[in-house]
Amino acid sequence: MQAVVANFYARIFYRNSVNGGYLLPLETQERLCETIRTGEELEISLDESLLRNLTSGREYALQPPGEILPILEAGDLFAYAKQTGMLAKA
Repeated sequence: MQAVVANFYARIFYRNSVNGGYLLPLETQERLCETIRTGEELEISLDESLLRNLTSGREYALQPPGEILPILEAGDLFAYAKQTGMLAKA
């Protein structure tokens, strides 16, 4: 699963990312573009809600993704709706 991390998203970007199953939008309180540099190795722990910078050793708290993970794990909103019986399977 691919992810993007930012301190703010336009709601349309957030919903389109989730509904289309394109990527996991994660939010943080910090402006990471001021502390993380291109080429640094990063790791996301969804269980701990942490973004780790493996290059510098710093950790950043992430807001929990909430109820969007099952949608992304299903592939997109329509696949999720079919899996959960919200839509009839074709």
